[in-house]
Amino acid sequence: MNRGHSRAPAPADRSACSVLPGTGESLDDLLVQIAEGSRTAFARLYDHTAPLVFAAAVEATSSPSAAEERVAASYVRIWKSAAAYRPGPDAISWILHQTRGGDG
Repeated sequence: MNRGHSRAPAPADRSACSVLPGTGESLDDLLVQIAEGSRTAFARLYDHTAPLVFAAAVEATSSPSAAEERVAASYVRIWKSAAAYRPGPDAISWILHQTRGGDG
């Protein structure tokens, strides 16, 4: 370790993985737009997060077909509950929570 380069990450650093590559747009931005009814933002969110959401669903269900159903239910839940999301450093955690939320 080089002590000269060691520093605690700033709070904004925690959300770096939540920025869409090449766009500068964050998952927070998309979730806010989804809460306002933007289908375009919803499509971009899906495109960016679907592989991770599917992996979480497979892990939770141990069945690819059940995982597909869970992914579909997750994105319906994301669409319906986006207004409840509060922007912050953990957008992906909130999205994955919707995936793990089951039927409730």
